[in-house]
Amino acid sequence: MPRIVAALAIAAAIIIGVFIIKNKYSTPATPTELVAEQIQNANQSSIEAYGAELEAEGVASDTAIVLPSSPSSTATTSAPLGPITATDKLAQNIFETYVNAKNSGVDISSDVATQIADNVLSQPYTDSSAARTYSTNNVKVEETSAKQSIINYGNAVGEAFATALPKDGQNELAIFSNFAATNNTALLSQLTENINRYQKIVTSLLAIPVPQSFVQSHLAMVNAISTIVYEIEAMQNFPADPIGAQNAAQQYQNTFSSLATALKQEKSLFVDNGITFPTNSPSGFLTQ
Repeated sequence: MPRIVAALAIAAAIIIGVFIIKNKYSTPATPTELVAEQIQNANQSSIEAYGAELEAEGVASDTAIVLPSSPSSTATTSAPLGPITATDKLAQNIFETYVNAKNSGVDISSDVATQIADNVLSQPYTDSSAARTYSTNNVKVEETSAKQSIINYGNAVGEAFATALPKDGQNELAIFSNFAATNNTALLSQLTENINRYQKIVTSLLAIPVPQSFVQSHLAMVNAISTIVYEIEAMQNFPADPIGAQNAAQQYQNTFSSLATALKQEKSLFVDNGITFPTNSPSGFLTQ
C-alpha cells in the first residue's frame, strides 16, 4: 500500500503506534510528545513524497494543498477522500494540518508541533461499530418462554462457551501485550485461534432457539462477542495499521464490560424463572 508507506515517512505512524502501546510499559514519552517530535522533524522531501502519493491515488482534500516551499506543487483531485486504515487517517491528518500551518507562514516550533499533535490525537480513528451486528432476524426466536425451554436454552448457551473456550486458552489481550513488550510480530499469529474461538461462539449462539423473554439479552451477548472478534482482528493487523490496533486494544475492555452486562441480564432472567444451573456444569457461570 504505497500511500501508507508514504504516510509513514511524515507521521512515522508505525513508530507512533508502537510507542503509544509501549507507553503503558514504562515508556517515558507521551503519545503527544512522540507525534510532536515527528512533526517537528518532518523534512521537505517527506512532505512532498506524501503529497505526491495522495495525488497519484486520487485522494482529495477540501482545498488545494500547496506544499511548503513548492508553490507550483499542488495535490488536487475530484476523487472522494478515502483513507483505508486508522493509521492512514492519522498520517493524512498530520500531513494536512502540517501543510496548512506551513502555508499560513507558521513556524513549526515545539509548541506548535505539540498543538498539532494534541489535535490529531484527540480525534477518533477507529470505530467498533464497524463490527458485524445481528438483529432478531438473525436468531431463532421461540414464541414460548416455558421453563423447560429456558433450561434447554441455558444448557445450549453453556455448551457454546465451554466448547469454544478451553480452560488452557491464552487470553488475547495477554498475547497482544506480550507482542507490545517484545515487538515480536510472530506472536500476532497466535490471535487467529482466539478469533476462531469467538466466531465459533457467535455461530453457535445464532443457531440456538431463544425464548422470547431472552431475545434482547441474547442479542446483546452475540453482538458483544462479534465486536470482540472485530477488535482481535484489528490487534492482529498491527503491522499494517498500528493505530487501529492500539485503539482496538483500548476498546476491548469496554466491549468485555458490555458482554458482562449482557450475561448479568441473562442471569437475572434465569433467576426470575427460578432456574439455577449446577456450578460444575457448562452453564454454571450463567447463574453464579
